[in-house]
Amino acid sequence: MTATSGPGLSLKSEIMGLASIAELPLVIVDVQRGGPSTGLPTKTEQADVFAACFSAHGDAVRPVLAPTSVADTFAITVEAFNIAEHYQTPVIILSDQEISQRKEIVDPIDTSKFVIHERIKPSSADLQDYKRFRITESGISPISHPGMLGGTYLASGIEHNETGAPTASGNVHEAMNRKRIHKFDPLMERRDLFHLEGNPSAPLALVAWGSIAGVAREAMVLARREGLDVKLLVPYLIFPIAEPFYRDFFASVQRGLVVEQSYLAQFFKVLRMHLDLPKGVKPMARSGANPFQPGEVMARLRELAVALQRSAGESHQLAE
Repeated sequence: MTATSGPGLSLKSEIMGLASIAELPLVIVDVQRGGPSTGLPTKTEQADVFAACFSAHGDAVRPVLAPTSVADTFAITVEAFNIAEHYQTPVIILSDQEISQRKEIVDPIDTSKFVIHERIKPSSADLQDYKRFRITESGISPISHPGMLGGTYLASGIEHNETGAPTASGNVHEAMNRKRIHKFDPLMERRDLFHLEGNPSAPLALVAWGSIAGVAREAMVLARREGLDVKLLVPYLIFPIAEPFYRDFFASVQRGLVVEQSYLAQFFKVLRMHLDLPKGVKPMARSGANPFQPGEVMARLRELAVALQRSAGESHQLAE
């Protein structure tokens, strides 16, 4: 495990690629701050999404998780280690300065409730002719540790065959890319890495992650007081995009907001890369150091509700 902020994550991009191709567990905590470069070193931002998901060249997928508070940072960190160990992959935790420098009163953490996942180790039969990168049905291969008799292998940044020997074969490269990428398919089916509030069939929606999720939750309280039919999705798994889950979530949505502290609306754009978002779903995005207030999110929701009612009225008139 290592911890850094945005500039340090930039410096780690080559190592993230190495950990991906060598299939090595690694956890990186990125406490986001205003960028680019040194940017705003004392202000929070959510603009490292592109860097977390896509930095390091080549076809590589790495899981990205995001806590929403001091309290759930503990659980998210345990989960990051579990995913790193199970899938033999680098995992990035996208925290932000708002979370990392605040103080919260939290309930005592019952560590006995946490399940720890260890990496898959080779059996004695595996070690008779050890193939570190053996192509398996799950895409996950048993990984030896230093000193394990028969478990010696080459771990490098060059493409390799099942034994770890370097290769320039296009067919082997294709097979290894398939192995490294599709081993994450089960991760995208985990609904416990998402939190949903409100009516699942609501026509209005909010999506918020990281520290902004707290603002969105307060906006939901205000919305309920006004009787708005709205739901909120808080993803803890930022990447890879769990397409089936999001399709289910957006199925009822006619208007919505993806709220984030990023001028480019980076998370919104990553969602749009993978999904046909409803036309009424728009970004509510701004640069760091300009905090969102629950009231202004609520005001935008109210505008969307009015537009939805107006659209429904026009459709009714046309039908008549």
